[in-house]
Amino acid sequence: MGNQATEDIRSKQFSELFTQLAEQKLFNGNISILENGEVFYEASLGIANYQTGELLNKDTVFELASVSKAFTAMAIMILQEQGKLDYQTPIEEYFPNLPYKNITIQNLLSHSSGLPDYMELFEKHWDHSKIAVNKDIVTLLEIHHPPALFEPNESCEYSNTAYALLALIVEEVSGVPYAEFMEKEIFMKLDMKRTKVHNRRLTGETIPNFAYGHFYDHDKNQYVFPDELEALHFVFYLDGIQGDGVVTSTLDDMKKWDRALYTDQLVSKATIEKAFSAIVKPKDESFAYGNGWRVKEGEATGKLVYHGGSWPGYRNWFSRYIEQDKTIIYFTNVERSRAFTESMLETIENILYGRPYTIPKEE
Repeated sequence: MGNQATEDIRSKQFSELFTQLAEQKLFNGNISILENGEVFYEASLGIANYQTGELLNKDTVFELASVSKAFTAMAIMILQEQGKLDYQTPIEEYFPNLPYKNITIQNLLSHSSGLPDYMELFEKHWDHSKIAVNKDIVTLLEIHHPPALFEPNESCEYSNTAYALLALIVEEVSGVPYAEFMEKEIFMKLDMKRTKVHNRRLTGETIPNFAYGHFYDHDKNQYVFPDELEALHFVFYLDGIQGDGVVTSTLDDMKKWDRALYTDQLVSKATIEKAFSAIVKPKDESFAYGNGWRVKEGEATGKLVYHGGSWPGYRNWFSRYIEQDKTIIYFTNVERSRAFTESMLETIENILYGRPYTIPKEE
């Protein structure tokens, strides 16, 4: 009876938390919290498209942003287990003219390559009326050769460039487009029917029941798409880039992904265990990263593997407390600060573990 009472209290606390935040317009999104694979709390609160007034529901498709990186890493793991690549292979094998040496696939996976970020490069040197694709990143790096941030393995810094190059490696090694490989080797195998690689501005394809990302425009006093704001024009001209983002999915499909990661459905448990182990640990311990996953050890929570995703209009989180089989799937499509999102996740974790908590406030 005690456990049931505790669960009832936590369910009520989650319900009160999200209802209150939605009323204050501080949460607009979908949330699902699992324990032992079962839904403990779930809600869809707010608007999918402010232009049409369409509401969110549990089947709404969200852009995952960097939560996509775990899928790209899985594609590399699959190819490695198929014997088609090796983590220690230098990337010069795939990009012979790239002016950065001694970088391995493993460096790309664990953000220890030192490659410069591509966004600044495209801001300075790209025709913003055109939509770039991954090969354009390689071309600009070759032409302009911005300095490396550090030598491979000397440090670590989160790198979108690295994951875009990994998507190109997937294509080179598999012989099929990245999106097709992901569909056949991951999404179809896990019955993730609503999940896909989706470059919506590049292809012009629309997805039914889609959560469009929104920003609040103070001049217009309304929510608008990022495309309408000059400062966010990169959402258009970088829309063709894959590997570091652009996977779209739903709560139910992400539950299937969560369950599959406890099995050897896609790759061996040893390969997954390596992915969930900190491969890079800086001196200050602030950044522990495996293969496609951030890693954190907690006394009360055990090992946590997780990834956030941020792109104009979206703030997402996928947290897996793998030793205790608890999972948080958190999607929002109205821009919130990183600080607010992290405060929100801390509150969710505190409720989940029966600890005191405070309701987050937007700064």
